[in-house]
Amino acid sequence: MRNRELIMDQTTSDLIRALRLIMIMGLILVHFGNFPGETLSPFTGVVEPENFLASSFNSFFTYFFLSSVPVLSMISGYLFCYRGKPDFIASFKRKSQTLVAPSLFWTSMWFLFAYALFLASGYSDKIDFYADVFNELSILDFFNAIIGITDSPLAMQFWFIHDLALSILISPIIYPIIKRLSILPLIMLFTLWLFEWKPPIFFNLKVLTFFIVGIYLAVHKTPISLPEPNSIFLIFIPISIILTLIRIYTPIYFDGSMPYETMIELLLRITGSIAAVMITIQLNVLTPKVYRWCVNHSGYSFFLYAAHYPLVTYVKKALDMTGFFNGEGGMITLWIITTVLTVSVILLLAEAMNKLTPKVYYFLNGQRSI
Repeated sequence: MRNRELIMDQTTSDLIRALRLIMIMGLILVHFGNFPGETLSPFTGVVEPENFLASSFNSFFTYFFLSSVPVLSMISGYLFCYRGKPDFIASFKRKSQTLVAPSLFWTSMWFLFAYALFLASGYSDKIDFYADVFNELSILDFFNAIIGITDSPLAMQFWFIHDLALSILISPIIYPIIKRLSILPLIMLFTLWLFEWKPPIFFNLKVLTFFIVGIYLAVHKTPISLPEPNSIFLIFIPISIILTLIRIYTPIYFDGSMPYETMIELLLRITGSIAAVMITIQLNVLTPKVYRWCVNHSGYSFFLYAAHYPLVTYVKKALDMTGFFNGEGGMITLWIITTVLTVSVILLLAEAMNKLTPKVYYFLNGQRSI
């Protein structure tokens, strides 16, 4: 520590970079959605599915990677304040360029692409996209699709950016409160979460709460010393797995509903966040080449985040149209190939754009180079 600032060592920096990329890849699993032809959402749990094993597989990873938003929010909050009190005006200007402007471009582009698919559906019975969106499109629907005012943007992952931008905007209020009241505001936020309170203008408390957790760690100069690979914190990996299994199978016995769902979700996000850190550390121990690849390619993160949805659903539907993926094994294979193909297409596109149109890629990637 120097001049009351936290100095981030290379090991911690590498962990943050690897975590960011891994958590965004986890979001692709969350956004895979239900299997083609099935109405069962993985967020429901495994309740009378047509394919028990495939549905278990899909629902498990959907809930396990609920930790993605908390981890990404904490990273954002910590990096925002870890050097000390930010220059808020300068930070707002920088975030408007690296976060807000590229996000609005992406949401606008996805909106236009979705509209083009809607128009194309009139020419082919094999294409049926977004009729429910564009047949009765109001002005509010239009702004929701791009900005997200009362509902998530059409590219739904950008609800996170919406809430993150608002969290950053009110950071001049958050910072002194955390500095003076320490952990008390966090206790209050987690309590409000359990009571399912919805804050005004935010979609929910998830991003704001964990963004403030990150600020708390930074403001109170909490040294970020990484646990050892054999640390007691490893226990959070099996705890997170057990909680995930409880969440996906309990609704079987309660007619599709989940008792104490809000509490279970909160526990899943807290334990899953710690488990994600420990899994990433284990990745460095067991497969250091994979870990190093994640560190070195963390620059893809924003582009991968922005491009993965609704692309993952298009890839899923296109693969399903081949008719090759039937039964339990076929569904799981579809899940794997869809994820791998989605990531591969985005990374290849990023590489091509970085070489052919580097300025455009730089903007679309939130002012970040590969």
